[in-house]
Amino acid sequence: MSRDDDALRWEGDDELDLAAADAADADGAAVPRASAPLARERRSRGALGWLTLALAVAATAGWIVVMVANPVQQPSLLGLAMYQLGEVLAVIGPLLWWWCVDRLAPRHRRAPWWLAGLVVTAPWPLVAGALA
Repeated sequence: MSRDDDALRWEGDDELDLAAADAADADGAAVPRASAPLARERRSRGALGWLTLALAVAATAGWIVVMVANPVQQPSLLGLAMYQLGEVLAVIGPLLWWWCVDRLAPRHRRAPWWLAGLVVTAPWPLVAGALA
């Protein structure tokens, strides 16, 4: 059998895996297993990360205040369902934005995204009412 044909067969693979595990055990080194769970990466947020999290929580509370202060009646059930969906998205938007940036953006690029999220998801009806 040629070497190319041997690469297409499973025969002997188990023996190689066992030999590699035995060699590693003899050295005293730990062998990473394919089924072992990956360790969670510790994410450092810094002062700006914690500050923007506090502001995101404040924005969420602001949206709740806006919704309680301005009840809206809709003429149809579909309109009411869509309006309430918008309210739910407005409430979870600031925290969801913060979480997505924390998980997806590299550390050196988080600050601009967090600041943009504060502007985009701010409870503007409450802010405009407080300034008027």
